[in-house]
Amino acid sequence: MSSTGVNVMSFVFSAAIGVVFGYFPARQEARLDLIEALRHE
Repeated sequence: MSSTGVNVMSFVFSAAIGVVFGYFPARQEARLDLIEALRHE
C-alpha cells in the first residue's frame, strides 16, 4: 500500500474509534434526566 493509502486508512480507523468512544456514550448520557444526573454527582 502506498503512503497515501496508509494515511487514509489510519484516518478512517481513528475517525471510527472517535465515533464509537465519543458519540455513543454521549447519546446515552443525553437520555438521562438532568436533575437525576446531578443528584448522583
